[in-house]
Amino acid sequence: MTHLVQTNAHPRSVADTYNPRILQGARLWRYRVALAFWFGALGYFWVWWLSPDHILSPWRFWSLTALLFWVTFLQGYFLYFALRARRVTATLADLGDFRAAMVVTKTPVEPLSVVQKTLTAMLQQNVPHDTWLADEDPTPDTIAWCEAHGVKISSRKGVADYHRDSWPRRTRCKEGNLSYFYDHYGYDQYDYVVQLDADHVPHPGYLEAMLTPFADPDVGYVSAPSICSSNASGSWAARARLHSEAMFHGAMQAGYTGGWATMCIGSHYAVRTKALHDVGGLGPELAEDHSTSMILNAGGWRGVHALDAIAEGDGPRTFADMITQEFQWSRSLLSLLLRYTSNYYSALPRALKFQFVFSQMWYPIFALFMAATFALPILALMFDVRWADVTYPQFLLHSLPTGVSLILIAAMFRHDRLFRPFDARVLCWEKLLFPLAQWPWVLWGCLVAVFDHLTGRFVDFRITPKGKDEAEPLPWRAILPSFALAFMALWVVLAVDDVREAAGFYVLALLNAVLYSALFLVVVLKHIQEQGMRLRSLPVTAVAQIAAVLILISLATQATALRGAQGVHAITAGLGPVRVVETRFNVSGAGQATGSLRYEFDFSWN
Repeated sequence: MTHLVQTNAHPRSVADTYNPRILQGARLWRYRVALAFWFGALGYFWVWWLSPDHILSPWRFWSLTALLFWVTFLQGYFLYFALRARRVTATLADLGDFRAAMVVTKTPVEPLSVVQKTLTAMLQQNVPHDTWLADEDPTPDTIAWCEAHGVKISSRKGVADYHRDSWPRRTRCKEGNLSYFYDHYGYDQYDYVVQLDADHVPHPGYLEAMLTPFADPDVGYVSAPSICSSNASGSWAARARLHSEAMFHGAMQAGYTGGWATMCIGSHYAVRTKALHDVGGLGPELAEDHSTSMILNAGGWRGVHALDAIAEGDGPRTFADMITQEFQWSRSLLSLLLRYTSNYYSALPRALKFQFVFSQMWYPIFALFMAATFALPILALMFDVRWADVTYPQFLLHSLPTGVSLILIAAMFRHDRLFRPFDARVLCWEKLLFPLAQWPWVLWGCLVAVFDHLTGRFVDFRITPKGKDEAEPLPWRAILPSFALAFMALWVVLAVDDVREAAGFYVLALLNAVLYSALFLVVVLKHIQEQGMRLRSLPVTAVAQIAAVLILISLATQATALRGAQGVHAITAGLGPVRVVETRFNVSGAGQATGSLRYEFDFSWN
């Protein structure tokens, strides 16, 4: 039986009453002081950087300047939204009478043991509602468990109209599964529906936090933090994404509330069924969460981020799972831009036109930025050119204050419990390696999206496995990009000599080599550790991968011995009385042979 919750109160008329700013009073002034420091640091850097004396070649200088400006833009974008974060203060009484449901999706590869935890937590919520399981292929034990616990089942199994090759009601896609539920039950029986992935277990009070934003009659959907932390202790890949995205799922998403579009994340979000029905249902693509957000906003509805609606699920179990997700998400988001966004673009307010296109362009821009930063030292060494007439000590002196101010502000947000999860780290090694691992697969996903668009190819998706415990070998395809990037950086250091103008880039190329070698090493060794493999019985694949690690270490050692001192000598120019490397000439016969200059580490103060 559908539950109808009755209250005596009526919704208030002013939307901002429900979503006040979090940063107010003395707390806001603390952030303003930190923001002033950031602005000052930016001015200090950019006034120095834009000096005409730094231009050696206009195209090289302005190419590098464009990359630096992108970093500055991202910092400002992050701060603008995080500092305007809002928290929902409405209550259930403000909703009036309503009917609510919670629905969790399940595929055949997701075992009942996983979804049982989620369903049990749903049944224990303190708001009357119906609990549903949208199961692609319910088994007898699943049906029996649901009947015993009062869980309703929705299934599109055998219904051809909900197994189409393309949107809407697409086969092997969450959108088609949930569309069946909404078409047959959701629209007619409920005012609000909260949908969750199989592994996302809601905390006590979750449902109330998801429903109260609907007190504002203009709110069509509610986003919530996607916290994939259940397996974080046993998966470095899960920790990498968890810590890297904590600010986005916390303060930044909360800052989209009130004038901008909060972004539904597929792991769990809520909809007003009238709003979803009015715009034609869930959006297309694997990224149906993002497309649904766009379609609802184009339909005149607003979103709110339920900052305190906490549900915890699994992150990627292995590195291979993580890069598969990155590939699929980047492919799907760019496919949305190429295929569907134009249908809704004109209906979006001006600010949201920018926001959605920027969000859908984020992956290709990020990948190209990372590729460019990797290529800079390689190109500099190959052509023996510098990108700007500045010394490295000067660059560090003028850029470090900006980085320090951002770390300080991030630490303040964490202190004020505006990260999701609350205890995510500001700095950690997983966050350092995450973008290095991410961007090659994002780039590949974007290229495939363009190819799909040009050819009209049908795209099938791989469902990330949940609840699996057996050990699996690490596929070579998952780690070849990091090996190739490390090898490329080492090759240019070993192969390119007689560099005069750009010798400092030996150090930057070596730094790239060390970072990507470290990534390769971590992926290989952590996979062995996390999968519980024994060293005495390692599969042949793992042994070969360890051998590849040793090859990179050997090459890095040779490259450092061959070019390290020369690179440090060039990169430390401008340190004044401090000397790190001394240059000496080898004596050949009675004189000094051409090209006999050698570099030796000799730290001293003159």
